[in-house]
Amino acid sequence: MDEFAANREAKEAPSSAAASPAGERTAVPAWAQPASVESPGVSDPAAGAGAAKSAAPGELAAINRSLFMMQDHLAELDARLAPLEPLLRAGAVARTGLRRLAGILLFPLKLAALILHWRETGRGIKDARFRSERLVFDSSRSVFRRRVDFPAFAGHLRRSIGFFPPAVYRVEPRQRLALARRPRVLHAIANVWVGGSTQLIADLHGQLGHRFEMNVVTSALPAHGSHKGMSIDVVPKPNSRHLVRCIFSRFRPHIVHVHYWGDVDESWYRTIFEIAAEFGCPILQNINTPVAPFAGVRVDRNVFVSHSVLDQFGSTVPASVIRPGIDLDRFAPPAVIDPHAFDAIGMIYRLENDKLDKDAIELFLAIAESRPTTRIVIIGDGSLFAHFRSRVEQEGRLSQFEFTGYVPYEELPAQLARFRTFVAPVRQESFGQVVPFAMCAGLAVAGYNVGAIPEILGGTETLGATLAETVAIVAALLDDPKRIAALGERNRTIALERFSVEDMAVRYFQLYRDLAPREVELLSGLPDAVHFPN
Repeated sequence: MDEFAANREAKEAPSSAAASPAGERTAVPAWAQPASVESPGVSDPAAGAGAAKSAAPGELAAINRSLFMMQDHLAELDARLAPLEPLLRAGAVARTGLRRLAGILLFPLKLAALILHWRETGRGIKDARFRSERLVFDSSRSVFRRRVDFPAFAGHLRRSIGFFPPAVYRVEPRQRLALARRPRVLHAIANVWVGGSTQLIADLHGQLGHRFEMNVVTSALPAHGSHKGMSIDVVPKPNSRHLVRCIFSRFRPHIVHVHYWGDVDESWYRTIFEIAAEFGCPILQNINTPVAPFAGVRVDRNVFVSHSVLDQFGSTVPASVIRPGIDLDRFAPPAVIDPHAFDAIGMIYRLENDKLDKDAIELFLAIAESRPTTRIVIIGDGSLFAHFRSRVEQEGRLSQFEFTGYVPYEELPAQLARFRTFVAPVRQESFGQVVPFAMCAGLAVAGYNVGAIPEILGGTETLGATLAETVAIVAALLDDPKRIAALGERNRTIALERFSVEDMAVRYFQLYRDLAPREVELLSGLPDAVHFPN
């Protein structure tokens, strides 16, 4: 799954941050969801659950009455607690004040360190400025000029020098009411850096947090910034079996949801799987990258993010294909489209060797050479950033390029509004969540014909097998703004039909329900996509 930026691995002691209850909005039943398709010929016990008959009108009325009574009780409780509100507010202010005071006291030490290492500080400021430069149209001269985006500059500085870095991911609860006693789900992922796998966990917190208590165990946090609204325990590599057992003993998960990608993190994942088996926890394994599923212990269910990965590696246990969902409202097209955006292209990827390689920039350089007026926006950060920048400078094409570095998730829609053609230069792809982002925003999508890209787009019309073929496809698109608009409308229609985050959440709820031990109460009388009245 794609990642918006890269952060160096953080080696930190186990820590935990408070989690906030989260919820979901009403979603369609599983049998009506094109976003999550069961693989042909693969056993799926959850499929029948999504097609179950609706509750009788009398039962639904009883449920509604119970929920309204709950609201009445909550209103009464609010009235009783109202006199305590000033004390609670004072406590919250005091807590915030203490945190800020600690930051103020540490400020002189951080400032002294910056002055002591003034050369590194200077390079960091210069680098932050470069990542904040934008190509802005100068109407008086009818040309694009480089201008510093000062809010972006401030954000890059905060992350670079470590002064009050912003939140990386912030869980947004969709439901203010949470069940007091919820089944416990432990998410295990090798790192929670910015990217599609972490986004999936954040979405599950937001959509299902009111029905399931969730915790996360990982080996590495982002190097700059932190996540808000998720409780995270850190088990650094090489991981300690004793520490993992302590986390299991304390949290006592009913389900362990492993977001697996193997590779260099294989040994870390193996410990998680083995401890989960020791505790007798049902294991749900998400295969989020093009790797074979872990098979060292009993796994109850495999979930693949695309048919492409399932077809490539197969599954020896019951399996489903559940495509990651996106916030369709957030990535809606802008009300007014900038006409200059039709002669601009862009990408959003983590600049690392997992999906890209050093030759990925050559596609954009070839497009820039064939179209000297086209703007190219490279969104993302990572170990390939320096090489990409160096190659662009060597070819004398910097006047056509923007390198934004890391861009917060909340700002991605604004970035997507700056170009109308998204280019995917990946060498392998299991799903690629940023492609649905672009599709939902009404962009045309072009790139290499690899992995799950054709599955996401529903065809290969704008995908090439070689660099030369792909350059020709992109150039032809840029010559035909009407075709870009038509492809964008088609892509948005596909995104609305297939990639709803609410539909995705319903499917995961069904899997959690089927895997949870029988003694766990899930309020079976309520519909799968529960939405308490506001």
